[in-house]
Amino acid sequence: MLSHSPVLLCDMRFVDPADIDSVAVEPDYCHRCGTEVGTSVFEGDEYPWCPACDLVLSRSPVPGVHVVVHDDSDVLVLDEPIPQHEGVLSLPGGHAKSDEGPKEAVVRELEEETGLRADPTDLRFVTILHAEKPRVAFYLITYAVDRSAVSGELNTEFDGFDAGFRPLAEIEASPDRIRASDLDRIQMAFEG
Repeated sequence: MLSHSPVLLCDMRFVDPADIDSVAVEPDYCHRCGTEVGTSVFEGDEYPWCPACDLVLSRSPVPGVHVVVHDDSDVLVLDEPIPQHEGVLSLPGGHAKSDEGPKEAVVRELEEETGLRADPTDLRFVTILHAEKPRVAFYLITYAVDRSAVSGELNTEFDGFDAGFRPLAEIEASPDRIRASDLDRIQMAFEG
């Protein structure tokens, strides 16, 4: 049985972002100057602080992106031989580079992982997933794109890495092969 991290699925069109109440990464170094972070008291609480910039630093979730590529019955899923996905199917996606917006990042990740190309203007917002681990939290922005809007040949990034379109009914019938949060987002994309 899969162990699932606590998650919150939220469609930002209907949920107040203030309802997402967790923070995540405690900085070790200042994002402005690279100085090792200390602590300082601010408004009565101790916070990470950069002594060189005299700046109180915020803890921040790590942003990421996923995409649900689908038609009327099938969805693109990955079977990746990496520890965080071992034995389960997953969605194409990853983390944005420092100079990318989320749509650019998901289009790049889709092409890197599957060889398929999508136009950012064809993406539609599905939801934001908030996932927490003991020392880090993630905000994963999920988009969907119609299979007919992608181009290129399905070609995986690495040996032992599998990507393919599978019937949604088959995935729903094997919930032990996919994380509940991924299945929820796939179903939301089909409904949208």
